[in-house]
Parts: sequence; C-alpha cells; structure tokens
Amino acid sequence: MSWRVVYIEKSDYLRLYLDNLKVIREDTEILIPLTDIHTIIVDNQQTVVTARLLNKLADYHILLIFCDEKHLPNIYALSPHSHHQSSRVLERQVKWSTEMKGLMWQKIIQIKIANQASVLAHLRKDSTSIEAMHRYSDDVNFSDQTNREGHAAKLYFKTLFGSSFTRDRDSFDGINSGLNYGYIVLRSTVARTIVASGLQPSFGIGHYNQYNAFNLADDLIEPFRPVIDLWISIMCQEDTYLDLKTKQKIVHLISNNKLLIGNQKQTILNAIEILVQSFIKGMNENNTELLVYPANGISL
Repeated sequence: MSWRVVYIEKSDYLRLYLDNLKVIREDTEILIPLTDIHTIIVDNQQTVVTARLLNKLADYHILLIFCDEKHLPNIYALSPHSHHQSSRVLERQVKWSTEMKGLMWQKIIQIKIANQASVLAHLRKDSTSIEAMHRYSDDVNFSDQTNREGHAAKLYFKTLFGSSFTRDRDSFDGINSGLNYGYIVLRSTVARTIVASGLQPSFGIGHYNQYNAFNLADDLIEPFRPVIDLWISIMCQEDTYLDLKTKQKIVHLISNNKLLIGNQKQTILNAIEILVQSFIKGMNENNTELLVYPANGISL
C-alpha cells in the first residue's frame, strides 16, 4: 500500500524513469518508486511535469496536487478510471437511500464531535466544555437536523484556541491558515481514496453543494479533522505566519503519524482507506455499524 506524500518545494522537472518518479533540480536527481507514493504536492510555479509521468501516475492511482501562488493546494490531478468496476460501484452509490444517508451522516457527526472532545481532553482543557461536547455528540439526530455539529464547533474552537478565536476560512492568521492548509491536504487524500474506490466524489450524504466536486470527500474527512486541530493548536499561534517549514511538517504528519482505528494503530493514509472501504460496505448493506472509524486516537 502506498504511504508517501512527496512535497516538491523546488524542482525543474518531474519525469518518469522506469517505474520511478524522477525529481530533477539543476544537477541533482532523486528517484522515488511509484509504488511508495500516495500523493505528490507541487508547491512552486516553475516545475514542469511530463505527460508520460502523468499517465503513469494515473496507472498507480497517485494524486498530483498543484499549489497556487499562495502555496495552497489548487489543482487535483486524479484519474477518473481508478477502479476496475467504476460503473458498478457508481450504480450502487446512486441507489443509496435517503434514510441510509441520514443515518450515516448522523453517525459521522457523532464521531467527529466525540473526537473533538477527545482533543480537548488530551490537552486538558476545561472539563465542563468537554462534558458539553459529549452531550452534543449524544444529541445528534437523523441527518443532524438540529445542527449539533455547528453548536459543538462554536464551543470547541473557543475552548481549543481561546475565547477570542473565530473560525474563518478566509482569514490569514496563523491558526486559521494552518487549519485551512491541513484540511485541504487531508481532503485531497480523502478524495483520492474515494475516486480510487470507484465512487463519484460529488455525490455526498451530508454535503450537497452543486458547485462542489468533492461533497463526499467533505463528508468523510469529518472524523479526521480533529487530528489537524490538535497539531495546529501545538504548532501555530494566531499572530504567526504559516511558513514553509510548518507546511512541510503538516504533510509529514499526515504521511507518517498513526492513530487508532478498528483497535489498531494505523497511519492516517491507511486509516482513510479503512474508513472509506467500511463506509461503502455500510452504505451498500444498510448498516451504519459496519463503519470503522478513528476514535480517541490522538497522535502527535
């Protein structure tokens, strides 16, 4: 199973050499076996990628991400033919019932809030807030119609980052920038796994934005977001700048750190694969109990 997220800060060319990624920078060449690679992030505006490499990346189901001038992931290169039975998988996906979608979304939000509470407990935050988070998790109803997720988020972020903190996706302060970057990289790896499994990523169960090509990725990332929150609470401050070193560390953590899922320690990339496959099985068999998810598996 692929396990490496390759971060390209400076490179003149990315080429294919046999079944290896060749990274060329001036007189330096580095070879990385494609079998090891899960995702490649190109974070500069000068790198040239050859067509032969792009086609081979598709064969290996490797996600290629290009960052914009602000160093944020902007373009995802994914093969639409990543699964040998994609039409069969899609046929099942479009038949998922509204009831099953609502029940699975209820479970996913319960898991997310419980994991947020776990982060607060790990950092020894206010016990009253932690107890309230667990109540929010217990109170999530069908399809989260009463928006326990939103109410929990307000309490969670202020407990985690301070009463003056506001979660703003368009803000460039150190904490919001760190969260945005971590979520985007994590979202892209979830999207890669979804596509490789033959699912249509725009068909969500909790997210339904018609302009969003990755609604399902935004659904399935939810149980993993608290891990990013924990790292950012340790690495970033509101008045700091999200520098290259911190971005590289986030990528490294996503590639190498482990969390608890299904009573086993797994890398985050493996955990995403486990969750996606169990999600498909649960949806196809109308049983939310088949979902295998990260719980209380906080890892630094």
